[in-house]
Amino acid sequence: MSPSGPSDSTPPTLLTPENCRSSTRIRAFLRLSRMATDDTIRQHLNEIKSNTGCDEYFNSKIAPQWETRSKAIQYCDSYSKTLRKRTEEGIALHDREASLDSIEKLEKKEPEEFNLRLDPYALRNHNQKLEEQYSQCDAIDSWVKNEKNVEDIIREQTNDILNDKCYYKDWLEGFKKLSS
Repeated sequence: MSPSGPSDSTPPTLLTPENCRSSTRIRAFLRLSRMATDDTIRQHLNEIKSNTGCDEYFNSKIAPQWETRSKAIQYCDSYSKTLRKRTEEGIALHDREASLDSIEKLEKKEPEEFNLRLDPYALRNHNQKLEEQYSQCDAIDSWVKNEKNVEDIIREQTNDILNDKCYYKDWLEGFKKLSS
């Protein structure tokens, strides 16, 4: 992260399954990004005197941060959906650091068979692991939903400020076109 604020791209070490499960780092990144761009937009727009300046500011400062934040939230949303799917298939992940790609590539396998004579607790342990994975998915889904709502609110406010300080334009639609 540069002294002037978050960088225009998500730090690669940020998008990990561990950071999705324990969201402190990703949420701190989202908060800092919002503070550096959306929360200070009025001050920055006071320095801009033309419509082209508004467009340039939006395209160079606001839109890249929105895109970066969207990618971070989407990564964890995808991770949760994939983990939930694998859990529903009865696949207990034993590698806590399994990447999203490696989880997606797991083949659906036959239900595990347990020799309860060798390990009388194997089935119970397997089911506990699956329940733990469901709990992780629920926790991730909860904070992801919250962050998506925060993003929607922040973007609406930023859109209103841009319309007030610059000129009327559907900035949100402009962002969608930029990011597609």
